[in-house]
Amino acid sequence: MRIEEYRDMIYACGRCNFCRGIDFDERCPQIFTQVWESATLRGRMAIARGLLEGNLEYTEELAERIFGCFLCGRCREECKKAANIDAIAITKAMRGDFVDQGVKIPEGGEVMANTALESGNIFADSPEVHTGWAKGLEFREGSGLLFFPGCLASHRFKEKTNILVRVLQAAGYELDFLGDEQTCCGTPYWVTGKDQKAKQWAEGYLEKLKARGVKEIITPCPSCFRAFDEEYPELLGLEEFPIRVRHTSEVLAEIVEKKKLKFTVPINKKITYHDPCEIGRYRGIYEPARKILNALPGVQFVEMSRNREEAFCCGGGGAVKTLYEDYSNTVAKERIQDFIETGAELMTTICPACEMNLTHGTYAADIEARVLDVAELMAVSAGIEDPEILESDYFPED
Repeated sequence: MRIEEYRDMIYACGRCNFCRGIDFDERCPQIFTQVWESATLRGRMAIARGLLEGNLEYTEELAERIFGCFLCGRCREECKKAANIDAIAITKAMRGDFVDQGVKIPEGGEVMANTALESGNIFADSPEVHTGWAKGLEFREGSGLLFFPGCLASHRFKEKTNILVRVLQAAGYELDFLGDEQTCCGTPYWVTGKDQKAKQWAEGYLEKLKARGVKEIITPCPSCFRAFDEEYPELLGLEEFPIRVRHTSEVLAEIVEKKKLKFTVPINKKITYHDPCEIGRYRGIYEPARKILNALPGVQFVEMSRNREEAFCCGGGGAVKTLYEDYSNTVAKERIQDFIETGAELMTTICPACEMNLTHGTYAADIEARVLDVAELMAVSAGIEDPEILESDYFPED
């Protein structure tokens, strides 16, 4: 079993309660939605011990506890104060064990992985639809600087992605784009335990990028960012990925710091920011978006009570949106309560998955509020986009 590799960590769990927290809605989105003790890190470590000792087996009945984890990393963050257990790695290993042992995983996971394999993206879009966001834009093939939007940004947020690219290009970045050659980064495979398929996908994609002459990748998707920068090297046995990878949060902050654009249009709104788990707790990227927001004229920036390493998950991680949608929407609604408490007019983030799920959270909470990418605010302030996109009654065409 893959969890054998983490035996020492599993046995290090002393059931201290840091991972679980005091209240059901305080830290862990899984126990918040699934209630049972087994839906916590310490509960999962007890399950892992049972598996290692032969007292439990991987079964379909066990799947919800393993695949119902949002992989948000909050328990791992808290466990740094105790046993320093890598909850993410162990949960991924358990998912891999399901696949290795031929135990059925939740149907949504199979569908997502198969769809990505067959169509090249998780929405089964044709290449024409998947690249529709790029209409009217020009790219320079061979520039070496690849813009990689990812599935969600390409499918759900065509207008937002178009705006982001216009901001980058206005700031002087000469971007390449794979066009019809662009396919999913491969996240659906390792998030559902299909590591062998993930390795094959990574090998093929790296060859494609090398053949294209890509020297650097810029992506707005934290999952894609981590795919290239973390997952690919691990899958391929590389010390590091041979291509530089940057999340747009860092690039947009660079635009502000180096004054590559002039921000003259005041925003004049009270705004808060949601930290995406995969660039926040996973990578410690907390400040770029805040620096941007504080640099835009007219912005009154206010923090939510749970922020940075203590931020509550949006509910869109760990493939739970696909596997257990009701749980995902419940978590999004809870996170929206944090937004409501600030009295802010706009909620911003810098992750397409967070944007989608938090937008669903506004519907569940029955409030009129827009969830925007930080780049959209930059576009308005720089005069690249009309301020109407900031209004709560604005509805993008896509």
